[in-house]
Amino acid sequence: MENYIKAVLYAYPMLKTVGEDYAEHIKNKAVLSYYTPNGTERLAEYLAEEILRKNCLLWLRDVIEKTLAKLSDLERLLIEMRYFGKRRNAVLTYRGKDGVEKPWSERKYFRYQQRLGEKIGGMLTIAGLSKAWFENNLLGVELIGKIYRYLEAGKPVLAEKWS
Repeated sequence: MENYIKAVLYAYPMLKTVGEDYAEHIKNKAVLSYYTPNGTERLAEYLAEEILRKNCLLWLRDVIEKTLAKLSDLERLLIEMRYFGKRRNAVLTYRGKDGVEKPWSERKYFRYQQRLGEKIGGMLTIAGLSKAWFENNLLGVELIGKIYRYLEAGKPVLAEKWS
């Protein structure tokens, strides 16, 4: 799975409040516009950029939610474990040939994560989340850009670190 897809998945839990937060930020900037040292034109450009960024983040949140809704319960659980930092202590089991519940091996977990990563990456790409769109619209968002640069550097990422 590409790092830009991983970055948006790690950032997804924070996207739930982005609409309200950005709307409040934009409103405050507009109301306090008489304090701007850069002039009205620059402030108007800034506010327009922030509105566009907010719309991109809302679109991203909706696309991820629709994509997650298409996954099975097990797939959603695996995504939550890997990217959202939820259910870290969940025990994954399967019923063996002898009918006994057995825990997943680490190898089985990582194989499922690999296949699921390819599946969700494809689904998000089909929905319109390309690397070019990510770089043009989301790389400037501080949180997402930070996560992406961290992934590009090859450092391990823990979902709890970003929340």
